[in-house]
Amino acid sequence: MADSQDVARFVLSYENLKAWCERQKYEYRANDELGQLAVNYALLGQPSPLMILPHLSRGMVMLAMRQPYEVPADRRAAIVEATAILNSTSLMGAWTVNRETGEVFFRVTVAALDIGYTDQGLLHVARVVVGTSEKAAPALRSVALDGADPSKAISALVLSS
Repeated sequence: MADSQDVARFVLSYENLKAWCERQKYEYRANDELGQLAVNYALLGQPSPLMILPHLSRGMVMLAMRQPYEVPADRRAAIVEATAILNSTSLMGAWTVNRETGEVFFRVTVAALDIGYTDQGLLHVARVVVGTSEKAAPALRSVALDGADPSKAISALVLSS
């Protein structure tokens, strides 16, 4: 329910998303040709930008963050298991694994068609992506690179929530 003192609302067009990044004073890169944004961020001490990927022809915008490593081929089944456990407890968003490249992402997709967002509303979505990615990063890295058991590593993470 909108409050009469609610701040301005905007649709999630590429230009409005760039303006939002400016208002938040984020350091970011813009790809005007593809209509994509990358907000500078780091996970586990490595660059891992928050990607803002409009799919406006489908009426959606995806915010995603990639874990800053590639999962070796022999650990991909374990990381798929780990992300499945995480997905079963997620209220919003999903973990995805590219089985060909070994990239691991957390993503949230929101509707963009005729929906007005506020700065705070979009910031909440961005915080879900960043916060979820940060929280899971050490456990996922241990599964992907250190050979940790997915069930034990992720169960410990889920229990600490």
